[in-house]
Amino acid sequence: MKISIKNLQNSYRFMYPRPTVIVTSGTIKKPSGLTIAWSMPLSVDPPLVGVSITRKRYSYSVIEQYKEYVINIPNSSQVKEAHYIGTVSTRDTPQKIKDIGFTLEKSKMVEAPRIKECQINLECKLIEIKATGDHDLFIGEVIDIAIDPTITDNWAFNLAKFQPIYWRQSKSSKETFKLDLSRED
Repeated sequence: MKISIKNLQNSYRFMYPRPTVIVTSGTIKKPSGLTIAWSMPLSVDPPLVGVSITRKRYSYSVIEQYKEYVINIPNSSQVKEAHYIGTVSTRDTPQKIKDIGFTLEKSKMVEAPRIKECQINLECKLIEIKATGDHDLFIGEVIDIAIDPTITDNWAFNLAKFQPIYWRQSKSSKETFKLDLSRED
């Protein structure tokens, strides 16, 4: 028999684990970055993606100002770096991406930098910010994709060659972990 959950604000907890991404914005000289698990594809044609960001995050105003961002997809060996970028504010530590050992490089189509060590980068032009409650949905059109050719099977990334980071929220701690998804049947 199923039980009923009374606190409906906890509904998001049942949608985990989620892939973890690092969103960069700003410029090479003045970058901003945050780690989030609330990202999603929105449309194939046009190619739209969304990232959900709370207004109190420093990157919120940077993306709003520059009207573009890059979704960098870290792999499971980059948990420490992703966690650091997600827990230290650019407002307090402007060079946090460099401090953790990542290299920012020029993107092809946007001014926002991409992270060289992330094997997948989606360059996005901001289309709209949709108010959705305590987080807002940043809708971006993907205008370029950079992917390491060693991890792709010409359709998407190959799970046997690229293991993304998955995040879940728990009662006692925040856990970031790797799921074994290497078999593609």
